[in-house]
Amino acid sequence: MYPDYAVAECLVKGSTKRYDRYMYRGGDVAVRQGPGGTAFPGAVPADLDAFSWDALPALMKRADEELGVDEPTSRYLVLTPGSTLLGSEAGLSVYLSDTYGVAYLTADAKGRVTATYPRKD
Repeated sequence: MYPDYAVAECLVKGSTKRYDRYMYRGGDVAVRQGPGGTAFPGAVPADLDAFSWDALPALMKRADEELGVDEPTSRYLVLTPGSTLLGSEAGLSVYLSDTYGVAYLTADAKGRVTATYPRKD
């Protein structure tokens, strides 16, 4: 998710591996961009209702305060599916970047920060 749009990858109806890519830029409908490909082995589709979206503003604020990117030119959110191969649960990452690089933090579905990767100058 970006400030002005979001990209989503959704399983094709009836498939457990193939997915399509969609773009949402406001309004009532996401537009299909085309086939996305085949899901990574072990990937578990994320249940968006399992995420504590109310925690997102605090995560964005924490990223601003702790990641060391004073004037980000880009900020975005990545939702990462769980994996049976890695034994991981779904989570999300908040990224801040500028012309010198990227810093980010990761959080679980409840919004608890699990790791930070600040800029190292």
